[in-house]
Amino acid sequence: MKKHQFKYFVSLTLCLLVFATSCNKDFDKVIPDAPDNDGNVTYKVPKVLYLIVDGARGTSVRDAGTPTLRTLIDSAVYTWTGLSDNTNYTDATNWTDMLTGVKKEKHNVLSEDFAGNKLENYPVIFERIKSLRPGFRIASFASSDVFKGKLTKGADVTESFGGNDDAVTSRLVEFVKTDTASLIVGQFGGVEKAGKASGFDNSFAPYKAAINKFDSQVGEILASLKSRPTYYKENWLVVVTSNKGGQFTLPVEQDDKTLFSNTNINTFTIIYNNKYNPTFIARPFLGNSYSGTAIRFKGEPEKIKGVVQGAATNSEFNFGPDADFTVSVKIKKGKTKNTSKGDYWYEWPSVLGKRNNSSWGQAGWNICLFYNGWRFFGAGGQDNSNGDEVGGLDFSGDTWHDLTFVVEKKADGRRYIRLYTDGIKGITNNGGGFEASPAKPHTNDRQLSGFPNYNNNDPLTVGFVGGDVNGDRGVINVQLAELKIWKTALSETVIKQYSCDPTMDQSHPAYDYLAGYWPMVDGTGATLKDNGPFQADFKLEGAYSWEKFTDLMCSPSNTNLGVLVPKNSDIPTQILSWFNIPRQENWALDGRVWIAN
Repeated sequence: MKKHQFKYFVSLTLCLLVFATSCNKDFDKVIPDAPDNDGNVTYKVPKVLYLIVDGARGTSVRDAGTPTLRTLIDSAVYTWTGLSDNTNYTDATNWTDMLTGVKKEKHNVLSEDFAGNKLENYPVIFERIKSLRPGFRIASFASSDVFKGKLTKGADVTESFGGNDDAVTSRLVEFVKTDTASLIVGQFGGVEKAGKASGFDNSFAPYKAAINKFDSQVGEILASLKSRPTYYKENWLVVVTSNKGGQFTLPVEQDDKTLFSNTNINTFTIIYNNKYNPTFIARPFLGNSYSGTAIRFKGEPEKIKGVVQGAATNSEFNFGPDADFTVSVKIKKGKTKNTSKGDYWYEWPSVLGKRNNSSWGQAGWNICLFYNGWRFFGAGGQDNSNGDEVGGLDFSGDTWHDLTFVVEKKADGRRYIRLYTDGIKGITNNGGGFEASPAKPHTNDRQLSGFPNYNNNDPLTVGFVGGDVNGDRGVINVQLAELKIWKTALSETVIKQYSCDPTMDQSHPAYDYLAGYWPMVDGTGATLKDNGPFQADFKLEGAYSWEKFTDLMCSPSNTNLGVLVPKNSDIPTQILSWFNIPRQENWALDGRVWIAN
């Protein structure tokens, strides 16, 4: 009978009585006993062993040997490319994700001293469990005294060992032999200590040795677990995972500029049960390859930009109060000057548009960077003098993405706007009668204020434009390519089909409506050639230079990537599900449950 016929039922597992068989593996699979013929059914008691190792990069653990962990993955949901918090690399933040089931935006643990935390509102799951099952026994054994002091409230047994992983191991080996606790947590710091002293990669012998020592410690604990007198009456979920990775500069050929090349947040997760089929969660599709040579546009003080010359030519890109039009561009964000809110967090600078100052009330329109995403920013016309700010979806940095907006006049005589990021429709800020956020975008067309008319005498510009910026967070550092402007409203079907295509030719269904097409990968010269009907070349200004690139296009956003592989905040939800403990809506957990094949 195949293992998948014995999948766990989130609460308890039916035991079937069969002949005992032996297994050569260190932590052998258990075939449950059958019920007695009198109809009485015996269920195994669910238990969880949760082991956290600090600073263990997932890919390093994968390649280090680790015989114990390799044994576990034969019956586990597992990945070597899990993710910790992608902007905060502290132990405290990531431990708290792993014990509360919510992210830092809720628990507010942002520093190692836990200052300003909101753990009263978002407590560790020990307290959640106790609120529903007061008699539930929980134990925690930590290498870190801080872990014990801040994150074990509600545990019946909580001990720490001043940074001594050997002592943690010895205590766990002793404890798991006989204790009745249903949830047992162990935290280890030796791998991170080795990484800080030598480097976070297997090329540093002390780091690799520390990973393998942890693996042997896991082996000792599991052997002791298996020796329990009640072991065959219990149904154990074993979770082994790292809280985060560590800093290491990848070879160029391994760096795809996505989250998965950030060694600080690369984790591994193994969710083991002896009845699971092996279920590998691979690194997801990250986008198409795109190569060329383009200008890097910068803000102050370089002020690098391209400007269309001539009033007559620029007037072709005025669309009055009634005309439909579509603008699409490929963009690659570099790191902002001020990375305190994240490497690619920008506050409002324009990257292209038709106005010479991107400020409120200035007639015209721009595409601007807007926090981790972007915005359409336009003003002008009847009852639209102050303008509209319409936010688009977040997108990752140092890879290429497609930004498209469509302005369309509808039968009610009003103009509406649609925004697409890599072909995905979404608006992320409130307005137009809808509430939205980056986490919960809406997909309705947004009615623009009043009766907008963006006509002006300003030139069409790419790159630097002065105006609405916020200090160092408003200094652009971007490459642009494949700018297209159509005198029509492209359909959603066409946008989705062509958004990640780095070309443009007569096969495009809206080719005849092109007002301008700038590949912007000329590779040389002082202009960006327009292949459209008006030959509206951009003249380059500032201390510009051409840069070669080979990158990915249309990589999923950080938010989307975060749900495609296990993350730290998933583990508490997984544990609660195993115990069939109902997750209350007001707990507002951020995690998901991973199921074996």
